[in-house]
Amino acid sequence: RQEQPVLDALARVLAGDSRVRLVGINYKDEPDKALAFLDEAGDPYAAIGSDRDGRVGIDWGVYGVPETYVVDAEGVIRHKFIGPLTAETVAGDLMPAIEKALTPSS
Repeated sequence: RQEQPVLDALARVLAGDSRVRLVGINYKDEPDKALAFLDEAGDPYAAIGSDRDGRVGIDWGVYGVPETYVVDAEGVIRHKFIGPLTAETVAGDLMPAIEKALTPSS
C-alpha cells in the first residue's frame, strides 16, 4: 500500500518506453487477495507473476519484501533495491539503473 502511488507514477513514466516493462511478483500471498488489492488500489503492472511458496524469491535472493529489481533484456539482474520505493529513490536510484541497463555494452 505504501508503494502504490510511487508504482503508479513509475508506470506512467515507463509507459512511453517500449523497452521497459513493470512486472510485479505476488510473493507468498493468495492470488485472489493480491488481485483484489490491485482492483482496489489500481494495477500499475504490465504483467504479474505469483510466487506462492517463495521458491522464486529464494532463487532471486529475496531478503524480504518489498524488493525491486532491474532485469535486462537477457534476463540478467542489473540492480536490486531493498525496501519500499519512494519518489526520491525512483529518481535517484532506480531510473539511473534502468537507463544503465538499457545502454548497450561496448
